[in-house]
Amino acid sequence: MAIFIYPPTIDWSWMMQRPQQLMKHLARAGHTVYYCNKTQEEALPEEIAPGLYLIKHHQQWLDTDWPDIKKKKTAPSVIWCSLPQLSSSLSCYQADRIIYDCVDEFPRWAPYERDMATTADAIVCTSDRLFNRLARQYPTKRLALIRNAYDPDMRLHLPGEPDVLQIPEDLPAGPTLGYIGAWAPWIDPNLVTRLAREQRGARVVVIGPEFGRKFLPSRVGLHFLGMKPHHLLPGYLRLMDVCLIPFRLNPLTLATNPVKAYEYLAAGKPVISSDLPECRLMQPFVDVASSPEEFLKLTAARLRDPGDSEARRQFALQHTWAHRVQEIEEFVF
Repeated sequence: MAIFIYPPTIDWSWMMQRPQQLMKHLARAGHTVYYCNKTQEEALPEEIAPGLYLIKHHQQWLDTDWPDIKKKKTAPSVIWCSLPQLSSSLSCYQADRIIYDCVDEFPRWAPYERDMATTADAIVCTSDRLFNRLARQYPTKRLALIRNAYDPDMRLHLPGEPDVLQIPEDLPAGPTLGYIGAWAPWIDPNLVTRLAREQRGARVVVIGPEFGRKFLPSRVGLHFLGMKPHHLLPGYLRLMDVCLIPFRLNPLTLATNPVKAYEYLAAGKPVISSDLPECRLMQPFVDVASSPEEFLKLTAARLRDPGDSEARRQFALQHTWAHRVQEIEEFVF
């Protein structure tokens, strides 16, 4: 077993995505995990799950608690860092290993990546495209591909338990085409608008925060419900007929391995995606469109014939965060 530290990058409450899921499931596998919030709140570390500690005042913990933990530790300490800008600050932990988790191809991170790659003992990444680039740029660095996954705690794969879910009151009636995620610059708004215009009788519903882009509804049948608490999302997802990944194609999206694809599939829903390389690898469980016109045709076809829901659920259950933790353990140790 090891001690994992996730340095202050994002607050635990912001969203339950890759860093939080990996840290949660590492703790569940028996490791001790310290997840450091960006906050500097005067509070003691909180054990939010067995072996998983939320650090609310990082500097205080680093000055007082961490030296004592290091003296008593009998397991290796591992820094798990997904923000390359932090590379120069990681020496303060004097950890046994530093792992750089390259999660996306954000252009603003690029200037910091070489320093992070040099600092790290090893690199993990989320997609084939990232893996191939990193292997070319850092040929002597240990590197592993560890994709995103599904969290069974969401219970999306349990269709026999709909009564435990809160029924959304703001979801429009009728067949629903749904996108759950940030309304961000990588979304193709023209494609979403065409879906609302051309899929007659269906409603296009967007659930998520505005992130770097305002949602400007331009069609009847296009509904923006905004950000919802994480625990309410299964109730919305259960009532969607077809789930969407309507991304623009650019270096960022071509390198992404969308978490939402695993969650959509866990719910047994038909999934239509733009032509993302990682979604191509999920075929036939995900329908991939090579053009906007094909995206519309595939969506209409899945409204008529949803296909094999159980096969999709089983695919998601073969790709859970617990599986990813096993891959991390085999790579790191």
